[in-house]
Amino acid sequence: MSPTPTNKKAVDTARKSAEALAHKALQARVSLVGAIGEAQASAQEILDQREALLAKHAQELDVLDAEHADAEDKIKTAYDTAVSGGWTARELTEMGYSAPKKKKPRRQKPAAAETPQPATPPTPPSHTGEQPSGTDHND
Repeated sequence: MSPTPTNKKAVDTARKSAEALAHKALQARVSLVGAIGEAQASAQEILDQREALLAKHAQELDVLDAEHADAEDKIKTAYDTAVSGGWTARELTEMGYSAPKKKKPRRQKPAAAETPQPATPPTPPSHTGEQPSGTDHND
């Protein structure tokens, strides 16, 4: 028995009403997942800014380390020149100028860690109603 034209209109209205309710309920759930995406993007942006800052400061530290090494070389040269010019190590120490420390061999800095990749979205759950393998909910 097919619906009458009046009954068909009522059925169509009921269907559209049911679909609207379902869309509204799903939209609320969808926005919850959207909030996760926004939070992840924000966290990734902060990590990216952190990595850029670390790289910038690492370069600045390298420059300062090189300048410090040059200054240490100048101290050693000046000290050696003073000793060659007649000053004794003891005299220089008594004036507050101790012999420069022997340089330790510089170690190579470890290679920079790889930049973390953006988080990949999780695989959507199966909609078959089955429990994922490896989980037991029958405790």
